[in-house]
Amino acid sequence: MERTAEDVDYLFAHDATLAAIRDKANASPGSLTAAEIDYQQKAGGFLNTMAALSPAEKRLYDDMVASGNQEAAAGLTQVAFIRATMGHMAGGENGTTYDPSATELSAANVLKYFRHSIVDNSGKAESQFQALVHYLENRPAQSTVAAA
Repeated sequence: MERTAEDVDYLFAHDATLAAIRDKANASPGSLTAAEIDYQQKAGGFLNTMAALSPAEKRLYDDMVASGNQEAAAGLTQVAFIRATMGHMAGGENGTTYDPSATELSAANVLKYFRHSIVDNSGKAESQFQALVHYLENRPAQSTVAAA
């Protein structure tokens, strides 16, 4: 969906919540919560990737953001993107396929499945997935989160 400059101006002028989220993002990049991103994506007419995460995964995202772990949070947004765009079949390790929306979030599943579903020659996505794996392996709670 494409919006004209006038549409965007109107949206920010008449949606105080969206304008506040934009201002927060500009003032402190990487600080938006899952709920704020969800709102921003819905209001802006973007692909709503946050809707592909379970409530527990959204809380996990918020914990990552609150702790300043933007790389791990970016890894989780990659998982959300995969779920939102690839339907029920995506490519995993060694040519395997899996259902991203039914695959729980765990360090093992990030390594075996999710990280193989993004093609990125720059290495940035891989770095984000590795940060997510590290976070999942080292957080105090269990290392598995139910899928959306």
